Amino acid sequence: MFIDLRDRSAVLQIVVDPKSIPAAIRVGLQDCIRAHGTLRERPEGQRNNKMITGDVELEVDELEILNRSKVPPFVVESEVKASEELRLRYRYLDLRREPLRKAMIFRHRVVSAMREYLNAKEFIEIETPILTRSMPEGARDYLVPSRIYPKKFYALAQSPQMYKQLLMVAGFERYYQVARCLRDENPRHDRQPEHTQIDIEMSFISEDDVFKLIEGMFVHILKSVLDQNIKTPFPRFTYAQAMEKYGSDKPDLRLGMELRSYIDVFKEKDFVPFKAEYVSGIIIPGAYNVSRKYLDELNEKAKKAGLAGVYWTRKDEKYSGSIAKLIDESIAKQLNLRAKEILLLVSGNTKALAFLGEVRKDLGRSQIKDDKGFNFLWVQDFPLFEIDETSGKLIPCHHIFTMPKQEDMQYLETEPLKIRGRQYDLVCNGNELASGSIRNHIRLIQEKLFEYAGMDPGKYTMLLDALDFGAPPHGGIAPGIDRIVMILAGLQSLRDVIAFPKTTTAQGLLEGIPDEVSPEQLKELGIKFEGLI
Repeated sequence: MFIDLRDRSAVLQIVVDPKSIPAAIRVGLQDCIRAHGTLRERPEGQRNNKMITGDVELEVDELEILNRSKVPPFVVESEVKASEELRLRYRYLDLRREPLRKAMIFRHRVVSAMREYLNAKEFIEIETPILTRSMPEGARDYLVPSRIYPKKFYALAQSPQMYKQLLMVAGFERYYQVARCLRDENPRHDRQPEHTQIDIEMSFISEDDVFKLIEGMFVHILKSVLDQNIKTPFPRFTYAQAMEKYGSDKPDLRLGMELRSYIDVFKEKDFVPFKAEYVSGIIIPGAYNVSRKYLDELNEKAKKAGLAGVYWTRKDEKYSGSIAKLIDESIAKQLNLRAKEILLLVSGNTKALAFLGEVRKDLGRSQIKDDKGFNFLWVQDFPLFEIDETSGKLIPCHHIFTMPKQEDMQYLETEPLKIRGRQYDLVCNGNELASGSIRNHIRLIQEKLFEYAGMDPGKYTMLLDALDFGAPPHGGIAPGIDRIVMILAGLQSLRDVIAFPKTTTAQGLLEGIPDEVSPEQLKELGIKFEGLI
């Protein structure tokens, strides 16, 4: 008999003679067994180059069934047909599959490489509290009622933001932590209610110091874990440059089709839609075989997004499309379209750039067939504030604890929408991997930013008070471990790199959560439900 024996390291084929070891006949799928014998080379013609251990097998002389398994709810193998819901319900079985086993080990190696690098750079690892006070940072807090202090609550930390800034005030000028972050956000396919980041903070630094440190960390990670070399420094774009060139603040450099302004090309034409702040476009290669139906669907999507629509022309024997009548000899020369290429234009405000960026992303990613490596870049100088479309109020665009750029301090009292922050994102292949900023270490400036954002400064007294005691200039960044592992491992779902993830609707199918609690527990906490909200 041949039995596949699995442990964390690999699968090993064992060979058993059921005549001498009758227990082998009773071995079932997923049973836990102990096997003892002689490791030998497999006979010629029986080696399996698809297995790490494919050159050898164990000839068994003793076998014991330590614990029997029920019939598993799905077949535990690399390519599984069971639904994700079923696999999440029995996650401990799903984790026995080779792809997930490899992902967990890969994650361990990535985090170990991060720690190795930061330790070598004289950072120290300090743990900060999970139970804290409610200090909203852009998402809802998870609240924890206090039994000892009725009607009062703790909040689960959305991030270590306050604490790491306090550590800078305390004089620990190089800190890091593998930190759990808990945020009660609306469900989304790439979001988990709890995620892990490696939190990094430093004193007496500039943006260049952060960029150099993090680039070095990724050089170390990719070399240690994937034996790959990457070039540094990474390209840098301001937020304005990224939006105008790619229509996104997390552009994917692999896709080509960069946005270009066509205002000057059509400025002599009496065409009302092109008398706008932006007239931007992309050239779609002829190989993409874009249909007229697709272009019509894009036009409807643009209108639903609050734009006038999309405008296009195709170069065949002559120009066709919705703006073909605008193409004269001079414009044709400037466009320089090749056969079958399509010029797709959108006009309006920054919404037009974002819409075109989504079109670029959707088209470009559908054409990526070969691995084009990891394309890292920095995006910096984000606006500090924006107008919320629903409420019409001023809200933080990125991070409220950010120091304004020095040249924009003139707008602090009068025009907050003109203020850019000293904040930055690390992007790879169209995914945001890390976000950070040079922090605000001046109390008066921080209080002013709270005022603009309509945030209660009383919620942040521990930080504001600390800034009064000689707080040094400081800054940091928080790379998201889940997403980094997913991208480096070439996976498509965050759930594949988290041991016990929640669903896209924030449910734990394994644990059966969220769950009701007993009336006795509620009474002990002084909580009574008046009715459904």
